[in-house]
Amino acid sequence: MIAKEKIIELKDVAVYYKQKTSFFKSKKYWALSGLCFDVYKGETLAILGRNGAGKSTLLRLLAGIIKPDSGSIIHHTKSVSLMALAAGFDTNLSGRENSLISGMLLGYSKKNTIRLIDKIKQFSELQDFFEHPVKTYSSGMKARLAFSIAMYLSPDVLLIDEVLGVGDVSFKDKAERVLEDKINSDMTVIIVSHSEKQVNNLAERVVWIDGGVVRKTGKPSEIFSEYNINSNFSTYGLKVVDYKFKEDYFFQISIESYKNGRVEFECVAINLENRKIDSLIFFETLNDDVNFFELDSPTATPKYKKMYPDLDFSDYSRFNGGVMNVSSAYSIYAICDGIKEEVLSFSIEKV
Repeated sequence: MIAKEKIIELKDVAVYYKQKTSFFKSKKYWALSGLCFDVYKGETLAILGRNGAGKSTLLRLLAGIIKPDSGSIIHHTKSVSLMALAAGFDTNLSGRENSLISGMLLGYSKKNTIRLIDKIKQFSELQDFFEHPVKTYSSGMKARLAFSIAMYLSPDVLLIDEVLGVGDVSFKDKAERVLEDKINSDMTVIIVSHSEKQVNNLAERVVWIDGGVVRKTGKPSEIFSEYNINSNFSTYGLKVVDYKFKEDYFFQISIESYKNGRVEFECVAINLENRKIDSLIFFETLNDDVNFFELDSPTATPKYKKMYPDLDFSDYSRFNGGVMNVSSAYSIYAICDGIKEEVLSFSIEKV
């Protein structure tokens, strides 16, 4: 087995900012703490996390824009480029001038960069605006310019900060297709995205950042189940603990209402080995008492059919009408082809 080649190493990396608490005093706020993971040559890695989790700070670290306050980042590469809205742009210069500067900063000769600029202009669809100052651009136009530059002036490592979520639908579709081609050509890509579909389509591995620390790393299907459930519950001041799941399943639990310690929810459950789930049985343990309820007759889920088009049963995977209690522990069993197996377990607590 050929060993993977590391292209970036993070060793116990931390970044803090100072927040003023009074006129004379300030205290440290740790944006990132104790980050340890590696990025491998040719992989596509997604950074996942809620707003304020530290994702953009991490990308700025990886790009070398800021330095860690402790720990170390080792780059085994010469060129790393951050593609964010207006990242590195001189807004007083035109799209053409910024393209030229970007190429030279990435090590391209002026002659080679000039040869690629008309392709950048054409791909960006900016037309006459390409010759105008970037300060006159909308956020979507800046995203088009940033993406087009990155696709034609390819660095060793491309960092993407939410850019694919900006712009019209036709450009986003074109951008994803071209990015997929770049990924297949062995470029190393690190992407921040809130789009579950985008991450599933593009990323091989996910690093979940929560409160400035690495919560978990793994395949997209492994991470999104727990991430989605945690995100939904945290909106109501609840947290999910002792989370365990069977890797060949995808889960999404959405809270419909929360009142007096009772959580009404709906659940999406998909077997990733293309087996039909007939029903889900929830076993509840509360104060040594064990109860159970069953959810069956799954309804249509066109969103997940688009995400998992190769799975025959992903279009009917929503189970409605469940009620769970805070402070309870749950073991969830799926019935597939008459066989019952435990697929998920967790407890619900107040934050």
